[in-house]
Amino acid sequence: MTTISLPLPGNVLYTTSQTLEFDKIATFIGRNGSGKSTILKSIFDEKLKSTMYQDYKVVCFSSGQNESYSTDFSKYLNIERSKRNALNLDCFYYDKLWSMLLIFLATTGKHDGLVRRFLKQNNYVIENEFEEDESTKLSFKVKVDPSYTNLVKQAIEDEAAGTSDVITHKAYHRTLHNFIDSLVIADYDFSTPIEQKKIQLNQTALSSVSFEADEHASFDSKVMFFTQAADNDYFILKDSFDLTFKKEDKTLHLQDLSDGEYQLLFLYSLIDLFDSENTLFLLDEADSHLHYKNIEKLWNIYNGAQGSIITTTHLLDSITKSGIERLKVIEDGQLKPGKNLIHLTARLKDLSEINNVKFQALSLFENIVLIDDENDWEQFKLLAINKLASSAAERLAVERKLNNFIAIKCHSGYEGKNSEIFAGKKLLWLKNFTEYLGGHPHKTKNIFLICDRDELPLTNLGTNKCDLLLQGESVNKITQSLTSHLLSWKRREIKHYLLSYTALIDNIDEIEAELDLGDRSKLLVGSSGDYKTNGEYNDKLGSLKSGSIKNIVDPYINVDGQGFCIEKAQTYVNTIPKEEISEDIVNMYNYLVGENA
Repeated sequence: MTTISLPLPGNVLYTTSQTLEFDKIATFIGRNGSGKSTILKSIFDEKLKSTMYQDYKVVCFSSGQNESYSTDFSKYLNIERSKRNALNLDCFYYDKLWSMLLIFLATTGKHDGLVRRFLKQNNYVIENEFEEDESTKLSFKVKVDPSYTNLVKQAIEDEAAGTSDVITHKAYHRTLHNFIDSLVIADYDFSTPIEQKKIQLNQTALSSVSFEADEHASFDSKVMFFTQAADNDYFILKDSFDLTFKKEDKTLHLQDLSDGEYQLLFLYSLIDLFDSENTLFLLDEADSHLHYKNIEKLWNIYNGAQGSIITTTHLLDSITKSGIERLKVIEDGQLKPGKNLIHLTARLKDLSEINNVKFQALSLFENIVLIDDENDWEQFKLLAINKLASSAAERLAVERKLNNFIAIKCHSGYEGKNSEIFAGKKLLWLKNFTEYLGGHPHKTKNIFLICDRDELPLTNLGTNKCDLLLQGESVNKITQSLTSHLLSWKRREIKHYLLSYTALIDNIDEIEAELDLGDRSKLLVGSSGDYKTNGEYNDKLGSLKSGSIKNIVDPYINVDGQGFCIEKAQTYVNTIPKEEISEDIVNMYNYLVGENA
């Protein structure tokens, strides 16, 4: 891919000119006030003045309303109107006030575009046999001020006096005339103003309007006409926009969508309407309000765009999707190359403050459990309650004690490789969390790292204090008030403890054939399967591969298409007799509760 070398003018924070070199996408990162947006604004300003970037069409977006962008863009549009050049623009700025217009133009103008595809995937649109959007509608108010009718009157007088270069001959006025005549007032001649009048557009109505084009126009004439018409309420009142979709038999307004859907649709519309090889997109925090799955969709769009993109972000998800080679660290309006590790690691440390919000919330809990999946914790709780309680009061007592723990998902599989550390990811989480706690007040007393055993040999498990503690320094006093505990199930993972002869009686023959445990290790009535007759641990049952166990257990605890279901799991666990539940469940419960005492 060809490297782009883009000259950058001085900005209010760094007055020296710079050069930005990037391959299609550059991602600016930096602390608040570092000058990320300032650099984007300096590019935009030079484009408005036509002093730089003549080879680019520039389209700028900011996630919030930015008064300086809006004001400068309006001045630019006024100049172009005064030059009779209203439909020959090559620079645009949009904030969310423009979203309804752009989304409407995208879905009615590009049947195979990103916007239409999104609407179809979510059943928000009805198409006819010609793939036209039949259901999306845009309502707004229009007007013609006395100032414009006076311009028309003067143009008519000038033309009568022999002047040919008048506004009534320009593409913008011809389009405006056609628009009003087709959709507002037939045979309108601009002799009198029009008070505010509400109209509604759909694809059919829009197609009845002839949109004139200036010579050498850079963008679609519809986009340029509506942008000029809605800017500063010149002809269309921008705050009167109302965009509606069809969801089955219901009308759905754009504002009914989530913030993430709203923003994603807006960004899709920019790509649909403006993307080309010589388009330069300036996207200021375009990923704000987006769920991490939508951020992935956004980066797929960035990577597939024909044009070039400069974007700013604060989000670690976006930084991950961007890739280190695209990162440009900004400090005081100056570029610091992303490959300069000193600057990059410093900025990533700043961004890690996002994780500190999570750590701050967790520090309010006395007992934290790190477990491979939150559902594993729910399965353990159900087994413990069933094993230890015989009455409603006892069940409530066990449940209350376990509710003193908060479970956090932190997966750390272990395959037994030489370079691998058992519970490596959990230990890293512990390190980061305890570093955070070192500088902050907290209530946390215990952090329990409960691991799937996976390929860990059983000989590494068991101490005098608990059979499930790892041998060695598995209990560490981090501070006077904070202790970590490293534990592991003796079986490969928690699902292995859901195997029960009685609970699985309806399919026991097929299950035993699938497990192939042999006579000494197979499931038995009234047996937990913990030990062989000689007292040794039943390692064959505990070491069964996870896939085979999931095939057996998942239908009893999952709902198709939804995954784990606590109600369904409760029903299943209630069919397991106490004697068929492993003592490992008791040992884990006693250790957790004992340390919490």
